[in-house]
Amino acid sequence: MLKHLLFLFLIVFVAEGHAQSVVIAKEPSKDHDADYGMNRKHYSHGFLGVLFAIGPSENSGADIHYGRSRSIEYGYRYKRRFSNTFSIGSEIIARRHAFHIKQSDDKQVPDNITRDKEKLVFLDAGLGLYTRVNFGQRGNYIGRFIDAGAYASWVFHSRHVFFLEEGGLSTRVRVSGINYPADFAYGINVRLGFNNWLVKGSYQLSDHFKDSAGLPELPKYSLGLEIGLHPF
Repeated sequence: MLKHLLFLFLIVFVAEGHAQSVVIAKEPSKDHDADYGMNRKHYSHGFLGVLFAIGPSENSGADIHYGRSRSIEYGYRYKRRFSNTFSIGSEIIARRHAFHIKQSDDKQVPDNITRDKEKLVFLDAGLGLYTRVNFGQRGNYIGRFIDAGAYASWVFHSRHVFFLEEGGLSTRVRVSGINYPADFAYGINVRLGFNNWLVKGSYQLSDHFKDSAGLPELPKYSLGLEIGLHPF
């Protein structure tokens, strides 16, 4: 988690430096497009987020360690403004989900074998659509807003990682190419934004596992923070 936070602050530092260079510019470039800008007709930027799994699993056989089970998201977002308060947009996004499985006698995910440590990791990439309503004072900056949207993604890689302790030695086992995770994911999300900083909640409508696997579902809700990689 620490390395993700350090990377996040590095991105903020770079974005802030870029913002300062814009502020001190006396005149816009001759190639400047009047329709492009944070509160203009078109705008696009990158973003980075960390979301933590919340809410219940389907039953006790799919219990996870909350706080450690999280998603790291990277993406690029486009916004088309139609009025001073209303916009619609699209985004491309790549995510890494890691679910740390609790070890108990009734454990069922991904099997009933208890181990010292265990997690399931899913990597997916996809597209999203959203609507945005701005509120409060407006200027040529992102400002305050509420987003509501939906996404669909392809789960292109999944793996099962576990650790075994024996004789004072720890062995890490990584199993790739597992066939029980679902191939696609889709869901809805909402974001509350304050310029660069966003609070994001998400709900995955699709199942994590194929029906044929017969496995109880992992938690589908997540909540976390996102930073827009644009000037402050």
